[in-house]
Amino acid sequence: MTRAADVARPRRRAAIVGAARDCARHLPRVLDNLGRIAQIYAETFFVFAVSDSSDDTFNQLETWVANGRNGRVVDLGTLESTVPVRTARIACARNACLDAVRESIAAEYDHLIVVDLDDVLDGDLAIDAVEQAADWLDAAPERAGVFANAAPRYYDIWALRHESWCPGDCWHAIWGRPADRSFEAAKFRESLFRQIVLPAAMPPIAVQSAFGGLGLYKMFFARQGTYYGVDPQDRPVSEHVAFNEAIRKAGGLLHIFPSLIVQAPRQHLYSPDEFSPRWRLRMQLRHLAERMRPPWRALVQDER
Repeated sequence: MTRAADVARPRRRAAIVGAARDCARHLPRVLDNLGRIAQIYAETFFVFAVSDSSDDTFNQLETWVANGRNGRVVDLGTLESTVPVRTARIACARNACLDAVRESIAAEYDHLIVVDLDDVLDGDLAIDAVEQAADWLDAAPERAGVFANAAPRYYDIWALRHESWCPGDCWHAIWGRPADRSFEAAKFRESLFRQIVLPAAMPPIAVQSAFGGLGLYKMFFARQGTYYGVDPQDRPVSEHVAFNEAIRKAGGLLHIFPSLIVQAPRQHLYSPDEFSPRWRLRMQLRHLAERMRPPWRALVQDER
């Protein structure tokens, strides 16, 4: 017997893609989450690209896809000797996924879901939030992509572009800091202070770019994009910025969807052990100020 909820559910189709290197220890939980995401779609097609991996990542992915799923795993071998910049290697892997999708029946699917295959999805993921994000994405033709929030706080500042929250490249500002500013001061100002708590009940936040380990795109817009891991000056950049810029040039709007929550990788967050007592006190004061005047309120005002 067919349930009413199943009849009402849109028969969307999605390609789910991810780049991987040495992710084997995270893959059991990650792949379980991807399998659960697939259940909200009528059809799915998986593409994973693996490079420079020394563990069992490729074999695990290949076995999982071969177990009754449509898709493929692309083995890019060793790129490090020919593509020395890490972000450029990641861009190569993501573009390999895009090429595989474009060459398949999935090029005509409704959504492209881009994921990280490491600890971001190695935890509990609320699939109803994924479905709500997909519904919201499809509710207006100009909406092109939605990105995950993270717990305990939003972490992916390098991929983020927002007029007031993060208008430029945080790491370029850190690397190019004035001679009289320490690395610690620059990292706090440009990155750590921008990692804020976004309540799940917030409305979607319009951004120029974001990622955060999980992004849902309309396939039409995603086909317009290409990933680049270096800028015209050959500096490393987040590969998502160029991809999202192409989508916006095609007329698409991008948003962070606060109720769609992944796990912020610990290595990307503030760690007291990395800093002197002076900077630990500075962060304690910052967190106290956040409780008194949450930074997310300014983002809601920006949306108005």
